[in-house]
This record gives sequence, structure tokens and C-alpha cells, in this order.
Amino acid sequence: MNLFDSKAYHLHHQRAKKTFHAHNFLYAYVEKELATRLQDFRKQFQIALGLSAYPLNITQENASFFEKSFHFPEDSFDLIISCLQAHWINNLPGFLKGIYSALKNEGLFLGALFGGNTLIELRESLLQAEVELKGGATARISPMLHPADAPNLLSQSSFFMPVVDRETITVTYPCLTHLMKDLRGMGETNKLFERPKGMTSRRLFEKAEDIYFKKYNASGLLPATFEIIYLTGWRKD
Repeated sequence: MNLFDSKAYHLHHQRAKKTFHAHNFLYAYVEKELATRLQDFRKQFQIALGLSAYPLNITQENASFFEKSFHFPEDSFDLIISCLQAHWINNLPGFLKGIYSALKNEGLFLGALFGGNTLIELRESLLQAEVELKGGATARISPMLHPADAPNLLSQSSFFMPVVDRETITVTYPCLTHLMKDLRGMGETNKLFERPKGMTSRRLFEKAEDIYFKKYNASGLLPATFEIIYLTGWRKD
């Protein structure tokens, strides 16, 4: 079963490219963190592939991946980096197995994706607002990987010495509109097949913002949590 709509993925990120530079702070931060981690290995990687909605500066080849099967040949790269993209993959185990296959022996995989606590405040506020206004709720924020499940995913994909860690980043906003502009500007809006297809009413957003301020207000600002899960693993034949 596919959770995510590939057409929506490409549409949202294509639209975001026009103003991405004004909203790319999370991508820039995570790419810098991945580059720092890469330096810790003190190894030269000759052929590197970046998997991201936007080209990475630390890899020679880049691809915006949203396919049912991994399309790169076996033993092609000695480094593959996935930056804030894998949380939109329908078949994450298959995605990781494809990465493992595309790596050369003693090749390295570094990945970063949004975890399950990402936008928890927005998720809860929208849910409560819709229940209060409509008596029920629809899927507006996608399910994301729980950190506790990540090690098993790497191990099941045959990665050697799998390592998982996470980081929580909190960004504050003066209002809900500013948060939604950043999400839209990053291409990180709803891509679920079962998402509401019509325009979201202003009343719902106003109600959600009111709940957001009452539950999570931080000195007059709205905190938005972004949980980053980092994955590391080697191919060892």
C-alpha cells in the first residue's frame, strides 16, 4: 500500500525551488551536519551519490528519488548520502536495500530524515481543531519513522555496524502562517494519498492557531519541533 503521492512530491518540490533559498535553513543545517560526520571517517570516497529533493554540495552526483524500486546498478558508489527525503518513501525497507546494493564493498551510507516527533505541536493542534469544528479528523501530517525502529531497518537491510542517533531542533514562529510558509517553501507540505484535496478553511487554521498558542505558547511564539534521525551503515561483503 502506498501512503505517499509521487505526483504531489514532484509538484511540491518543483514549486518550492523558486523560493527554496529563503526557506532552506533545515536542509542547509542537516547537510552541514552530514558533511561534518563524513569528515570524521577520514576516508576518501571517490564516487558519491546524493539523494535529496535539492542537489547536495557534498556529492558529485545527485538524484531526486521517489521510485518504487531503486534504479541504480549494483556496486556503483562508495558513498551514498540521503538528506531529508526518505520520510516520503513508500517502501523504506526496499529503499535501504537498494542503497546497500548500489554501494561498493566497504561503501558508506549516511542518511537523515524527519522522525515521528516532527511537527508534533502542529499535528495535535490541527487534530483537536478539526475534531472540535467537524466532529472528526483527516490526515494532514504524514506518519514518520520512530527512532526505535530505525536500527532494525538498517540491520534488516544487511548494513554493517549500523548506527542511529537523533537530534531535536525547535524553531519558533510568530504565527501559524509563518510556519506554513516555511513548510511550503521547503516542499514539506502534505503528500498523503488520503490527504484532503480541497482548500483548508481559514476557520480551521484560526482554530488550530488558537489551540497552538494555548497549549504550546513560548513567550508569545509558536514552537515547532523538527526531529532529525541520522542513519549510518557500511556495506561489508
